[in-house]
Amino acid sequence: MPYPILTKAEARTYLLAVDAAIEKQADAPEIPATHYKPDGPDEDWDDLGKDVAAKLEGIIVKLDGTGDVKGSEFEVLAGPVIHALLPEHPALADPEFWVWVVVAHCEGVVRWRYPKKGNLRNFGIGGGGENLLYRLWLRAEIGYAPGAHDPYELALVGDIDFWRSHIFRQSYGEVRHFARALIEFQFPAKMARKSHLKINQIRLLAKQLKRARSNLLFELMSQSRATQFIESEWERLASETA
Repeated sequence: MPYPILTKAEARTYLLAVDAAIEKQADAPEIPATHYKPDGPDEDWDDLGKDVAAKLEGIIVKLDGTGDVKGSEFEVLAGPVIHALLPEHPALADPEFWVWVVVAHCEGVVRWRYPKKGNLRNFGIGGGGENLLYRLWLRAEIGYAPGAHDPYELALVGDIDFWRSHIFRQSYGEVRHFARALIEFQFPAKMARKSHLKINQIRLLAKQLKRARSNLLFELMSQSRATQFIESEWERLASETA
């Protein structure tokens, strides 16, 4: 059954027109017509989009008492909400679906999170991985552990820089269980999920893992093997820099 999409080109034209209308205090342009791709089970995507927007706007209301944008707190709370609402579906792997979600339903959320003009990348214009709603969903997806006491516990740890720099923008971030092993390593339960390595140390380890990724298939590792590999790579780096 079809799922909705919006092309990046159409979204870009629309969002620039919105910026111009805001500057001129003119009426906002109409949202471009939705296109559809015939794949996956049938879902009521408009209702789901409205539910996501309503939940996120509710979080904003709770955080917005001082008028300051509390980006980190918002992202921690928002990811599990989006992940819990959206079904498993091929649409979630399509960047143009996420462009549709933010433009058709969550434009105000993105503009609240990134109030400066010219933030088109946060709508998914350019690299699809920069789309705010997709990033929030992906953070929860990677950290999700079904059956755990708190299935989103790992999605709640770490700051925005950790996730963007050391998970989303790294090739090994595509391998869910490997990324999860790195999060467990950096924020171990035995340390009450506090950071294991300092900022410069985790950056060094991330670079080493990226280099190793070019020669090793992380997909073939179990999560326990990935944990052992990450620990051994850090032990080697630590000994070299001691």
